[in-house]
Amino acid sequence: MRFRCCFPASIASLLLAAAVARGAGFILPPLAGELSGDFTPLKLPGAPTVHWHLTLQPEAGGIRVAGLLFDGPGTHLRGEARLDAAGDGSWRVTEGEVDLKPWLEGQLVAGTAAIAAQGTLQDGALAGEFTLSVRNLDLGELLRIADPDKKHFQSAQGRVEGTLGVHLRAGVFSRGDINLTIPDGTTALIWLMPSPGLLSSYVPAIARRQYNGIEAIELGKTPLEASVLRLTYSPVADSAGRSAIVHLEGRPQDRKYVAPLDLDLNYLGEVERLLNGFLGMTFKLNAGK
Repeated sequence: MRFRCCFPASIASLLLAAAVARGAGFILPPLAGELSGDFTPLKLPGAPTVHWHLTLQPEAGGIRVAGLLFDGPGTHLRGEARLDAAGDGSWRVTEGEVDLKPWLEGQLVAGTAAIAAQGTLQDGALAGEFTLSVRNLDLGELLRIADPDKKHFQSAQGRVEGTLGVHLRAGVFSRGDINLTIPDGTTALIWLMPSPGLLSSYVPAIARRQYNGIEAIELGKTPLEASVLRLTYSPVADSAGRSAIVHLEGRPQDRKYVAPLDLDLNYLGEVERLLNGFLGMTFKLNAGK
């Protein structure tokens, strides 16, 4: 059988049937066929219309196999589910590549994400793990999102890549581990808002006299040129209560200033605090490295 429609109501019906099958005693019929249509996410302004294609195929042993494909501008996702007659089984995303700009309401003008995921459907409860491998993110845009009032940063230049984990438990999503970094062999420029003492207050007076670039960076006279910039986040805080740590190595871009820097910025609490103002930070500075 083959159908075409403007909204994937058939997909929603299929998933709903699978989710309630165990509890309702409903047996999924061994259907075979194809469904397809077009879907426009109306709640995401600017998101592209994607074409979806669903295939259903019974296999030996009473297994029902469903394959689902989404294709559109900057969007390619392919997945499959293998369910028994009671609606229990496994699912996975076998191919996934998405341009982030249209799906994030234009908050990012660059960046792509490769998506890998797998999980289970058991007794009507969805569970699984997602990994988003992001590339070509703009550091300046990320800082504007994290520090919209420019309390700490004027601007930044550079590219960011890494992985973001997402957990799915009983149909509820939560953050997993996050690891972001600038690519090896590249640099990033970070202009701080004038903040006297932001760095120098943690440095002995003798070191401040020797490394005049510390105050130049914190006063916004020259950007920090970072050769290493790495963010590590875990939803479970470590023994010191840290959930996110930024490691940064660099020096003033203006070479008339001297200040080789090695900084650890330790964030306390949930990642929302990081994104809403870079709160709870402490500095460790090793001058002369």
